[in-house]
Amino acid sequence: MTISDLLDTGQLNLGKRPRRSTEPSIALLGDDIYVVLADSDTKGFVEQVGPVYVALSGPDLARAVEVGQSLSWDTAVQMVWTAK
Repeated sequence: MTISDLLDTGQLNLGKRPRRSTEPSIALLGDDIYVVLADSDTKGFVEQVGPVYVALSGPDLARAVEVGQSLSWDTAVQMVWTAK
């Protein structure tokens, strides 16, 4: 395998910063709880409580902090995605 092949496949990184996802990945964690992922990092969670979606920021559910509530699931995901 040549250096060009390694660069093309991403196996060799010459000081370039890894690309971050521009959109979150979502996975169902349990009943009414979704995890919001960026690459392999957990950004937070969205929990459905009746008609309301609660946006929780943090790497684990036990210590996640509420960053907002919305009647829209997409808006709640965006709240988690943009939370610091």
